[in-house]
Amino acid sequence: MTDFEHFGPFSEWLWPRLGMRYASALGWAVEIERAAEAAGTPAVDLFFELVDEFRAEPVR
Repeated sequence: MTDFEHFGPFSEWLWPRLGMRYASALGWAVEIERAAEAAGTPAVDLFFELVDEFRAEPVR
């Protein structure tokens, strides 16, 4: 399994970070796009910001 699979470590980390209680059936990419749109920021910028935060945390 890689960190970025649909139910992989990144998505499990992401849901609470985006204020979601449950995993999205649409996947993490769609939810990042939605969060970016709501924040008025480019989705790719938000994605890399989140990846940096994810990688900066201690090994899970």
